[in-house]
Amino acid sequence: MSRPFAAPLIAVDTVDITDLADTLEGGRVEAVKRIVADDPYLAGHYPDFTIYPGVFTLESAHQAIRHWATQRHGPGTVAELTAITSISFAAPLLPGDTVRIGCDLTEQGGTPLAVRAKVRCHRADGALSARMTLELRIDRTDDDDHA
Repeated sequence: MSRPFAAPLIAVDTVDITDLADTLEGGRVEAVKRIVADDPYLAGHYPDFTIYPGVFTLESAHQAIRHWATQRHGPGTVAELTAITSISFAAPLLPGDTVRIGCDLTEQGGTPLAVRAKVRCHRADGALSARMTLELRIDRTDDDDHA
C-alpha cells in the first residue's frame, strides 16, 4: 500500500493470518521481517551501531494488520492507526536478524470498526524485541457493500 507522503517501505516479508471470521473476536496475524544490512533506510541510523528503527518495528506491525484487514473485510479496506496505547522496546534488531511479529486482534465494534491489537515482536533467538498495544479504525475507501 503506497502513501503519497512517503517512499514505500516494505516492512514485512511474509504474513500468515488466522482469521476468526465465525466470531466477533478478530484474528491473529504473524508476520516476518528480515533485517537486511544494505536496505537504504538503515543508512545512518546510528552509524557505528546500525539498528532497525523502532518506528519501523511499529510500521511492520501496522502493515501486518493492514493485510489482515484487507483479507477479512475485502479490497478497499483501510486500517488506520488511531492510537498507540503502549509501546516498549526491549532488545535491538540488528542487520541479519529476523523479527517475528505476532498480533492478536480484537474487534471492538462500531462504525467505522474499532480494533485493538496486542503485538509482540521476537527475534529469531527468542528475545522479546518490542511489545505494543495499538488502536485502529477499519474502514472502506469505496462504496461497495461488504459483509
